Amino acid sequence: MFPLQLPFTLRALLVITLLPLAVHGYFQVTAPTKGTEWANGQTYPVTWTKGLLDGVDTFDIELSRMSQDGLILVARDVPSSTNGINIAISSVPTGNDWFLLFLNSTHGVMYANSQSFSIVDSGSSNSTAQPLSSRPTVTVSGGPNPTAPFATTFPPSANGVVAWRPSPTAFLSGGAVALAILAGAAAVL
Repeated sequence: MFPLQLPFTLRALLVITLLPLAVHGYFQVTAPTKGTEWANGQTYPVTWTKGLLDGVDTFDIELSRMSQDGLILVARDVPSSTNGINIAISSVPTGNDWFLLFLNSTHGVMYANSQSFSIVDSGSSNSTAQPLSSRPTVTVSGGPNPTAPFATTFPPSANGVVAWRPSPTAFLSGGAVALAILAGAAAVL
């Protein structure tokens, strides 16, 4: 038996159709970056980019250290569509091994984490904070406390249900799949 040879146009159509399905699953923290210094008493931006069709509509943010146990619960149910929030820190223990966790704390699913950064005493940093305008600000104070609640809980958006808004790519992909099915059916008949 000879392997089935698909015409070039049909192969190209399949690649164009299936490519959007392969490139949607990522979540990347873009700030803070490695070596960033945060000073107590300042407000700093936290930004991220993520895939469109990954099913992550909200997530939680926690602040953690590598050298010590404990978490600081920063924000719960952060809408992923905001692509950024501001975090104001006050009286957070200093160290050069802090990082942010982006996760679903209910199910224990980790989506991403930031690179390590430093937190220093107020007045001992040369960095100037540039908060994001028109983004929510979460204030975090004190060290890790296992009984403390999240500093902020964002309100639910439509009870967690998000309407599906098909993009032109989705329509193009759907049309290409339908065309491929019709072409396959015509070839068989």
